[in-house]
Formats: sequence, C-alpha cells, structure tokens
Amino acid sequence: MNQKSIAPEKPFRVEVDITTTPPTYTYYNRRGVNCDGSVSVTEANTAVSYSLINNTNNLIFAAPIIEAEDPSDLTILISNNQQTITFYDKDLTNESVCIKLVVVKPTVPTNPYVSLDPIMRNVPN
Repeated sequence: MNQKSIAPEKPFRVEVDITTTPPTYTYYNRRGVNCDGSVSVTEANTAVSYSLINNTNNLIFAAPIIEAEDPSDLTILISNNQQTITFYDKDLTNESVCIKLVVVKPTVPTNPYVSLDPIMRNVPN
C-alpha cells in the first residue's frame, strides 16, 4: 500500500508583551516548555507555526520580516483570525532563515511590534 508522506509540524505558542521596549516575545514548544522559538527543519514542507496566546491586547499577526538567501522558497500563511502564522520551506537547502515575527493592534496597524529573530534551520538528512 502506498502511503503519502506527511511532513511534520513544529508548532509554537507565543505570548507578546508590548508594555516593554522592545516588545517581549515568549515562546513555548508543543510540550509547553519555554524556548527561543527557533527550529531545525529536516523535511521539506515542514509546517512551522506560531500561535498567539494570552492575547489581552488583541494583537494580530502581520507580514513577517524574512532574511534568507532565497525567500521565494518560503510560503507564509496567516490564519483567517490572524492569530496563527505558519511557514513552509518548499525545499531543504542547507540554510538558516531569520524570521522576525510582527504583530499589530488592528486599530493601529501602522505601529508594528517586531520580534527578535527566531531561526529556521534547514538541515538535510
């Protein structure tokens, strides 16, 4: 029987404190353990997602800032409610991609709160 291979998911939850300068992004892995939000990707099309939690300021994700050799390799999707942003790297070129997450208040979209850069590392098997 031919089974379709499903790329893994790397979900993170992120809490953003905009009362600090710069804003503080606190990341949690799928087990709820505090981490830096960086990830190593070993399969093409792995879904790396960041979901807002404890969002008392009603923040939403905006377009991230990407620093990569070839950013066209990335597909970025923001959920309809703008509470989750997901990155897919189409290939598995050995590279590091610096991602700066950006959130805004819907009432003031011209005032972005930018994260320090979690890093997505492509590490071919």
